[in-house]
Amino acid sequence: MSMPSAPAAAVLDAPRRRVLEAACDAFLPRLSARDGDNAELFALNSGDVGLAGAVEQAIGTLGARRRDEIRLFLRLLDNPVFMLVAAGRARGITGMTPEQREHALLAMANSPIPAVRTGFQALKRLATFLFYTLLPNEAGNPAWRAIGYSLPASTRGSWSLETTYLSQPTTLDADVCVIGSGAAGGVVTAQLAAAGLTVVVLEAGPPDQAVDFDQRELIGTQRLYLDRGTTASRDLGVAILAASCLGGGTTVNWQTSLRTPDYVRDEWADRSGVRFFAGGEFTDAFDAVSRRICVGTDESIRNANNAPLERGCTALGLSWQDIARNSRGCDLDQCGFCVFGCRVGGKQSTANTYLADAQRAGRTTIVARCKADRLRVDRGRVAGVQATVTDSASGKTHPLRVNARTVVLAAGALETPAFLLRSGVESGQLGRNLFLHPTTAVAARYEEPIRGWIGAPQTVLCDEYSRRRGNYGYRFETSPVHPGLIALALPWYGARQHRGSMQHAAHVAAFVVLTRDRHGGRVTVDREGLAVVDYTVGRMERELLQEGIANCARVHWAAGAVEIHTLHTREHIFRRANANRTADIEAFCREIATQPVTANRCAVFSAHQMGTARMGADRKSSVCDENGQVYGVPGLFIADTSLFPASSGVNPMLTVMALAHVVGARVAPQVRS
Repeated sequence: MSMPSAPAAAVLDAPRRRVLEAACDAFLPRLSARDGDNAELFALNSGDVGLAGAVEQAIGTLGARRRDEIRLFLRLLDNPVFMLVAAGRARGITGMTPEQREHALLAMANSPIPAVRTGFQALKRLATFLFYTLLPNEAGNPAWRAIGYSLPASTRGSWSLETTYLSQPTTLDADVCVIGSGAAGGVVTAQLAAAGLTVVVLEAGPPDQAVDFDQRELIGTQRLYLDRGTTASRDLGVAILAASCLGGGTTVNWQTSLRTPDYVRDEWADRSGVRFFAGGEFTDAFDAVSRRICVGTDESIRNANNAPLERGCTALGLSWQDIARNSRGCDLDQCGFCVFGCRVGGKQSTANTYLADAQRAGRTTIVARCKADRLRVDRGRVAGVQATVTDSASGKTHPLRVNARTVVLAAGALETPAFLLRSGVESGQLGRNLFLHPTTAVAARYEEPIRGWIGAPQTVLCDEYSRRRGNYGYRFETSPVHPGLIALALPWYGARQHRGSMQHAAHVAAFVVLTRDRHGGRVTVDREGLAVVDYTVGRMERELLQEGIANCARVHWAAGAVEIHTLHTREHIFRRANANRTADIEAFCREIATQPVTANRCAVFSAHQMGTARMGADRKSSVCDENGQVYGVPGLFIADTSLFPASSGVNPMLTVMALAHVVGARVAPQVRS
């Protein structure tokens, strides 16, 4: 079992542990199989995988604020007064019968009290994800065979990068320190190295490369994603997927390589006063990046998860297109698991391209497991970075001092503002204007096997509704369907219903509704200096999501789905066997278009974080100038999605790489001067 090494006793006391055990068993009990049920799957319970202990250890890896909130919620679950208010029964959860516990949890899932819904989601997400991903023995998870899930044949690539291991307090000197190794950091590092500069790259995540990737969902999520995959807005209303590994998002993303639409570029230029957004320099940067990472559609081969989206859109006369991907030599038997790292090197991540270019150019040092703590400033100018390195073998930490008169931040729209706030950088716009592309999904079961975990993750895009409100709208894409992710995303209407849905996981296709948001949120830091996300889905975005869910269900229907599920906490399921007329699906779609989609009443996700340190000609309304330099801090630059003046409306990888290409070209001469 791969879980945090902290002892369980350090996380919960005995009373809270009993509450957690009761809740886990209520979420995932042993059930008697009925006609049509998979007896092997229904016979499993939380104890078979050590679920309560694993959830407890996962809680122990959270920051102090979130850990304390869950501890408080667990205490309240055994308080009769709280349970009377929250669940309508004046009895603690440990004193309830199994049936009473299930009813209590269902009441909390739809409680009128937002904090109760938040607490429910915290436990439900951890429990359902871990139940289907834990590895109690070498055979893997006992649920996998029952749902038809298996890992690809073992294939190991090679190392393309050299990372520097530090086991003691260290000082490094460089011309430039780059914080982050992803889409922005990789591009900037390659440009600076090509200019003959000495570069130190600090990466908070592990140094894993093709030869290291495990590709089991639990291990991949814990090792390669920020906060071990638990990042979310403060109220858990938006679950956030962000990378924390060598290569950043380019290592774990779904390879969708889309250019910013011209109308968005024009809008950015007008809004920010930065004219290159709409000009040839930015276009040339898109061209250069696309060539280097092999963007094209030659390997955008349909899997069974993407085919229904194309089929349904064609049947309804909706516009769709092949998705260009940064791919060269992908192995389709491995694709789909590449969201936990590509083992064959087909995904053209920055680790395989730009960072490798930088090290070939020489004088580029990459330090992984290294958290950039704060900026060092001397007499008003950047002097370097103070960081902390974790020894992977012992778990001990060591200070790292990087002396550099130029620092480029490429840590992403959550961690970049957090670093600047910890460093005392002052700007009225810092941390504001956070855009997330709020996204939900509509899942559907098909008669034929889908096995949505195998094959190129995204190859079809529907942009029919991309401009429903001026420049704002939504797009349909697909999501790879691994057991933990789908178990976490699917609503819990009761233990039997959730288990029944999961037994059909191999027949599920998932379409996502990705909205372009106009209403922004904010990033601040807590007392530990960790990023805190406050984001509420705005009214326009709510309406777009509601409309998008309905239209997405129509696409599934047209593609031949036999059962359609939304992700609302109140049950909305359409079954073709019970209603096979166009009027029936239309009635269903009209109904779901009225259902709430915010504040934990529907699963909402984000894999795209933008804004928070936006670029602009006016320092009063922005954080950086048109070169990416932070106003008022000579030598400090930003090159990542934090710079976006507004949301991009499309998957932002290619956009941020092009923007970093522009910023990198402007940083190099200033370092020399």
